[in-house]
Amino acid sequence: MKPPLPWTTAERTSYRGTSTHADVLDFLAHVARRTRLLRLETLGRSAEGRPIPAAIVSRSRAFTPALADRNELLKILVIANIHAGEVEGKEACLMLARDLTLRRVPAWLRKCVLILVPNYNPDGNDRISPDNRRLDLDKLDGQMGPEGGVGTRYTGAGINLNRDYTKQEAIESVLLSRAFGRWRPHLVIDCHTTNGSLHGYDLTYDTAHTLESAPREPILFVRDHLLPEVSRRLRRRTGFRTFFYGNYRDPNDPRQGWETYSPLPRYGSHYRGLTGRMDVLLEAYSYIPFERRIAVTYEMLLEIFRFAAQRSERIRSIVERAERETVERGRNPSPIDLVGINYGITRPGPGRDVTIDYSAQPFPGSVQILGWDRKTLEGRRLERGKRVPYRAPFYGWFAPTRWVKRPFAYVVPRLLVPRLLAHNLIVERLARSVEAEVERYILLDLRATKSPDVGSRARRETVLWTRSETLSRRLAKGAYLVRTAQPLAHVAIYLLEPESDDGLARWGFLDRRLRAGGEFPVLRLNGPAPLPTQRIVR
Repeated sequence: MKPPLPWTTAERTSYRGTSTHADVLDFLAHVARRTRLLRLETLGRSAEGRPIPAAIVSRSRAFTPALADRNELLKILVIANIHAGEVEGKEACLMLARDLTLRRVPAWLRKCVLILVPNYNPDGNDRISPDNRRLDLDKLDGQMGPEGGVGTRYTGAGINLNRDYTKQEAIESVLLSRAFGRWRPHLVIDCHTTNGSLHGYDLTYDTAHTLESAPREPILFVRDHLLPEVSRRLRRRTGFRTFFYGNYRDPNDPRQGWETYSPLPRYGSHYRGLTGRMDVLLEAYSYIPFERRIAVTYEMLLEIFRFAAQRSERIRSIVERAERETVERGRNPSPIDLVGINYGITRPGPGRDVTIDYSAQPFPGSVQILGWDRKTLEGRRLERGKRVPYRAPFYGWFAPTRWVKRPFAYVVPRLLVPRLLAHNLIVERLARSVEAEVERYILLDLRATKSPDVGSRARRETVLWTRSETLSRRLAKGAYLVRTAQPLAHVAIYLLEPESDDGLARWGFLDRRLRAGGEFPVLRLNGPAPLPTQRIVR
């Protein structure tokens, strides 16, 4: 007689509680002892010293990136509990780790390897309290259960990990980036839970918005093919209703428009768009019961896995082609190859500060949004409400307000090198001094702006205005160089341009080197040049 299967904390408590970090570790260890199809590893340790586990699930037992690539497997990374008050992905990942290995092993698992990170924010997870995300429909805030409480939005160090992808202030962000660079997944799925507008969906989804700043084909495949088809399949199979993420522009009138969120690469989905990998954002709906939120997250993940496995060759082909094209564009950049690096509109703020708006643009035509009757919307009550379809414009894409020509390379100061290496970028040093034509930026003005929802401590951003000029300069032996003929060139461009809305200058890492009228400490080389270099290995 086989021993009984392990149960998650949510299952054991009839969905009145969620797993502690110790529960996650115990559950995964139990599953790993029972199957040869799952191997446990850790990304490293959190700021408070907790191990961050990853469960590698593979029917062919390809438990390393090299084995996965050798077997031509689709690599799918799932991140859950980045906000530890949004625990549905955590519970769903644990259940999937068990069900895909200890129950009936699906045939589609032969085509892919899953890297499941169920508890990315373990320090926030273990600050469980019923006061976290307490439901308040009058304020369109919080969620329904679990009654035992959930963790916190931020880490124990007070950092919002889903605003940390470019600045990488948290050790957890650095560890995830390292794992991303090691596995180089074709598809990443990020699990969240959302409140906000009173809509009629069980879950909303999205992908990268950085379409004008990144390889286009991976983003368009997810947006136009993967997500709509998975949504249709899920509805037919389970009855769950899903649609693209958004909120009403007017909380009481859905007809005024359905609007997505800002395109800044500090968000995981948009950052991964820059990398040329495919990305899916999942947002279970806060105002349905906890058990149903876990169920829709579980089933949506399962449906994405099935779809991706069925199209594994096409997905791998799209991602690999995007990588090749990115490298090739950097070898001899075209003067008309433009990359968007800022999507914001800057306005005067208090004192010398500025405020910045990121305005979404409407797609042509309108879409049908499933909402509730007007009485329910205005009264903020769902108990006896009636679902109603509305026609509305969908504000779902963004136009850059600042473009730059793709350069051949950047010359960067030493202080930025560790940060660039942490983003898996290739950094080189000149083997001898060379004379080269460079483009330099002169700073015209610097202002500050508030940085919303980055953590428990207030954070300011530095906004720059520049002009550029071209001149000849001798680059010294040992100077640090970042070429754009590399797979993550779009990440490099976004990080290194002075007027980028999410670059290293915006996050203040160069503040001590900046003054109005002075030279920005990053130079551009726009045309191909013979540059004898040695690569720096992290």
